[in-house]
Amino acid sequence: MSNKESLTRGSLIWEGRKRTIFGLPLSFTKYFVYEKRLVTRKGFISLVEDELDFYKVLDKSLVLPFWQRVFGCGSIHLNVADVDTPIKILESVKAPREVYDHIDTIVTELTKNNSVRTAASILGSISQEDFIR
Repeated sequence: MSNKESLTRGSLIWEGRKRTIFGLPLSFTKYFVYEKRLVTRKGFISLVEDELDFYKVLDKSLVLPFWQRVFGCGSIHLNVADVDTPIKILESVKAPREVYDHIDTIVTELTKNNSVRTAASILGSISQEDFIR
């Protein structure tokens, strides 16, 4: 099995680096978007990898500050039901709308196919009369 595909992660959809000054990829932080997971790898000599299952994503947002926009970059913020990283930020990635669309498609597909009950679905199933009593 190749490095680009894994049984637990799925196949690789997108990979990129954190951009620094002038939008150049001079950072030692890499992001990998697989079919089921997001992997963040940081470091040069000692590597630290953090994995995030996409079915745990509760909310996502695209942040486009002026200086990042000038160089075609942006950040993606993911609110996650995870203990060690409740907010995951993909900082200063190139073509952020494209990456955001990939992540949005994956998250929507996984939540539709899995019977995971999110806070919105749980609260939507409770009537207000239950709180009044």
